[in-house]
Amino acid sequence: MILLRTVFIVVFFVTPRALFAQAADSVTVDGVAIEGNRAISDKDLKLLMFTRANPWYEIFPGIDVRQFDPAVFRSDVERILARYRDQGYFDAVVDTVVDRYRPGFVRIRIRIQEGKPVVVSNVRLEVHPADTGQDSARLMDALVTRPARPLTRMGRESDLEKIAEMLQNDGHAFAEVAAGVAVRDRRADVTYRVTPGPECRFGKILISGNRTVSDDLILRGLTFRAGDAYRRMDLSNSRLQLYRSEAFRSVSLGMPDTVARTSPVDVSVLVRERPARSLKLGAGFDTEEQLRGLLAWRHRSFLGGGARQLTVESSASALEARAEITARQPYILGSRTWLEMTGFVEQERPEEIRVKRAGASAALERTFRATGRVVFQVRTEVVDFELDSTRTTLSVEYLEDRRDDFFDPTRGLLAELAVKASGYRDFFKVSGECRWYRRMFLKSVLALRVTGGLILSRRHVASIPNFERFFAGGASSVRGWKLNRLGPRDPSDLPAGGLSHLEGSAEVRTRLFSGLGMAVFADAGNVVADRFGAFDPGRLRLAAGVGLRYLNPICPARLDVAFRLSDDPSQPGRQVHFSLGQAF
Repeated sequence: MILLRTVFIVVFFVTPRALFAQAADSVTVDGVAIEGNRAISDKDLKLLMFTRANPWYEIFPGIDVRQFDPAVFRSDVERILARYRDQGYFDAVVDTVVDRYRPGFVRIRIRIQEGKPVVVSNVRLEVHPADTGQDSARLMDALVTRPARPLTRMGRESDLEKIAEMLQNDGHAFAEVAAGVAVRDRRADVTYRVTPGPECRFGKILISGNRTVSDDLILRGLTFRAGDAYRRMDLSNSRLQLYRSEAFRSVSLGMPDTVARTSPVDVSVLVRERPARSLKLGAGFDTEEQLRGLLAWRHRSFLGGGARQLTVESSASALEARAEITARQPYILGSRTWLEMTGFVEQERPEEIRVKRAGASAALERTFRATGRVVFQVRTEVVDFELDSTRTTLSVEYLEDRRDDFFDPTRGLLAELAVKASGYRDFFKVSGECRWYRRMFLKSVLALRVTGGLILSRRHVASIPNFERFFAGGASSVRGWKLNRLGPRDPSDLPAGGLSHLEGSAEVRTRLFSGLGMAVFADAGNVVADRFGAFDPGRLRLAAGVGLRYLNPICPARLDVAFRLSDDPSQPGRQVHFSLGQAF
């Protein structure tokens, strides 16, 4: 009986799917090889093809086996030829061999003769009429298509979009750009014909789709007014400012279909509102915060108007507990300025900090362009609920965020600088951070981070509140140490924090499969009791390690194993961190 069960399992799970393919009189693709290609990689060419070899796990039941379809394969070849033409290889030839090396199976060989690409010999810009006063040199400098470079369709399309964008930002709302190409002996003359059209101004602003949000508030959220000079960038900036109010699910700005091609230019603003009230529940777990819970209620039309927000929120974990109520008013002084007022009660629970605070703050936020903002804040609080510990702090923070994704960035930059002054114990605190991301080969991303700060005070470090000092170590810091365990210690062997802080991290993140990735990282940093001690390279502590990443659509989950490379008898040589989100 046991033998029969074993035979059944082997037949069911291990028998090649080829037997089933033959039974159905079908042909399975066993391999695809590409030869002769230099300008375009195998990987990029195979991404164009629907005809592919079956994976090794096709032997298991439930896996769809790819069948060879001659019509589909002919379409694949046409797409390959089209890609070569787009790259300027107009003489490219694709030969194919379909080898039916055994019944029910084929091996495909694709041989490519690329030939030589068409090279741009001359680029001209023709403006009609010629007396429009356009700076042709400025437009030419923005072109991707240039002499001695291959002629590519993507380059021409980029040039057309760039020229139109520049003209529309100069007020020419109806600018038209066309490209002409003359090819002879693999040399191409490219001509861009530009018709700027009239200089325009914004006309009527037509608002639709709003129910509770007033027209007046939407108008305040726009970065332009009727009568202003037309600029295309004002449409995209206004859309972003309206989204930042968090009152809308969707926002679109454009010209009505019936608009005349003359100045002034009417603008249609179409919005779709979010629900006026929402309730948010959240929970999470990591090795530092343990179990974390969140409860938040938001009213997006507080006291009427449709975008004034009131948020009541509470959260708790092993590290902190906090409750706060926040009122937020958008467009307080124009479309780019916000006012936020908050009342809070909080408790920080780590043994080395252990503090309770209650107070209120007022913040004025001003955005710049699409990626930067500055925040001015005044905060008054009572520490440990003792009246003689009342303190007021003033802070200024600038943030520049050019990342392509908030949770899992693959390119871009994040830079932050904060300055805080406090009359309580008289100290001045400066901190900053910079993160940089760049895509690499093999679906990898290089991530770099530098962060640091210092506290200037005429007093000793012990006079600075422990919740204002710098700490290091943990899942999002120098990972070879536990949370806050890197740096000075007090007589009880608890972390004491310091007046200066410096950290740096480098991480290579690689996607292995669709939902799984890995990372290799190195961290360095330290916290020192004196003002500038942490900036001495000789005092940096080092760690390195590897990690796994579960790349789910909501937020990446990570498991890091870090090894301490610098001596510290109080810490084990290895740390394991589990958390949500990337380390930085």
